[in-house]
Amino acid sequence: MRQMMSLGDFVFSLSEGTPYTDQQIVTDGGWTVIPRYGQQPLSQQTGAKLGRRTINGEWHYAKGMGNLDTLRQLQQSGAPQVLSDGIGNNLGLWTIMTITEKQQRVIDDGTAMVLPFTIELQEFAGEST
Repeated sequence: MRQMMSLGDFVFSLSEGTPYTDQQIVTDGGWTVIPRYGQQPLSQQTGAKLGRRTINGEWHYAKGMGNLDTLRQLQQSGAPQVLSDGIGNNLGLWTIMTITEKQQRVIDDGTAMVLPFTIELQEFAGEST
């Protein structure tokens, strides 16, 4: 099975019906500007901030709602998850900071036909449990 990415046991994959449409990756160079009285500010290297990723997509029907529930269970586990890209590179441990979904075209039993979503991840730094 080809996959786009995996987060813990959850696989983002076209063949599984769990694709994402785009991803934004934010890295920080670790530079901070320190104001100084009567002088120009000082640039200082204080260490990089944790990496962030934003994953956007759109799933459909009850299966899409179930996929988001599965991701929320991972989020609520309180444990960082291993993130791997589609070619098997281990990208380290990441935490699910937020999951945002919009339920559109909801039918009479409460099932959303269209579910645009955004998942915010943050790199985990510290002791893993």
